[in-house]
Amino acid sequence: MAKDQLKDLHLFAIESALPFGMGIINNAKAGGLKKIINVFKSKDPVLEFQVDGKTSAKVIRDKMDQLIPGLGHPVVSVDVTVEENYSDDQPNDQQDDQDSLVLTLNRINSQLDQLRSCLDNVSQGVDEN
Repeated sequence: MAKDQLKDLHLFAIESALPFGMGIINNAKAGGLKKIINVFKSKDPVLEFQVDGKTSAKVIRDKMDQLIPGLGHPVVSVDVTVEENYSDDQPNDQQDDQDSLVLTLNRINSQLDQLRSCLDNVSQGVDEN
């Protein structure tokens, strides 16, 4: 449990706190304390600081990853589930799939024939000039 909390804290620090802090630093460099105060007066200052610091935070995360892989861009575990739908009349489904495939291949073949015809017409026009 404590390990998950540490991972969550690390993820929060990397994805939220770092861009926020870098946004404050970038705004301080660009306009000083006055600009920081103006951002705090805006509708969503946290988001604005995060957006302003996103690029700088990425550079820092990349450098952290160079030192210790996974430190700057932590691995996030995910749960994957696969639902397989099997029906009783599977042979019928396979026939439907084959029919659909044949129709699609025939359509592609027809379109290729049209393309070849157009290319032949264009190349004949180029040869005549």
